[in-house]
Amino acid sequence: MQLLGQFNDQITRTIDGVFGTRWAEIEEMLAIITLSAERVVTTRRLAETSGLGRRKVSRLVLRLQADGVIGTRRSVRDARVIEVFLTAHGQTRSDELRAQITELFRDSGSIARSISSGLGPPAAGIEKAASTDVLDLLRRVCEAGAALVHHMPAAAMKGRLAARQRAGLVLIASTPGGVRLSALGPALEVTPAGRSYIADQLLAKGFIRRSRGSIPGDRRAVVLESTQSGRDAVAAVAAGIETHSERLSSLFAEVASFRPS
Repeated sequence: MQLLGQFNDQITRTIDGVFGTRWAEIEEMLAIITLSAERVVTTRRLAETSGLGRRKVSRLVLRLQADGVIGTRRSVRDARVIEVFLTAHGQTRSDELRAQITELFRDSGSIARSISSGLGPPAAGIEKAASTDVLDLLRRVCEAGAALVHHMPAAAMKGRLAARQRAGLVLIASTPGGVRLSALGPALEVTPAGRSYIADQLLAKGFIRRSRGSIPGDRRAVVLESTQSGRDAVAAVAAGIETHSERLSSLFAEVASFRPS
């Protein structure tokens, strides 16, 4: 799970760096991948391929439009349909995403192989995809990640900075004895105010608890520990990984051997 989380974080940072998002939700990343690959899509297509609701699609479109990445227009075939298209600036970013993800997959071969071998052999009936399109492979990796995320309870999916909340919960639940509040900042790349917000949200949802006095020599240190609900949420993802282990093994073996056309 930690290697899968590390791989997901690398993808998130890459997309954030290219498109100016901040810890984009996996559904947002799927929408951005669709835009980058297809260049002209309908808002309905974005919703279908990403899993985002209409309001979230509209917010994402407005944000990318404000950044000059996309434009919108009514379809000439059906005036009721809104098309979203990459501008010249957006196409440059799309090309940059292809280049950076290609480099990421090349550099992450050992991690991908470790993930694949750790999951066991691929399913006997699954044929290895022959894709040489890096965005197609990226899309399938993100779709697999979205499927795992949705094994978590609904409460873990809601709220601002939800992706970082889930990452923080996994970090806390997988660290014996919990972690200091101060450790969340560097791990999740957030400010002191951001780490406090994440901790407050996880606390309000019943996934963690705060304690003091558990660190020898520093009785005032705030330690975050997972509750049973928090451990159950992380265990649900682990169970999802086990359920999909053969398909995930095939997918990451493909990442490990990926060579662009």
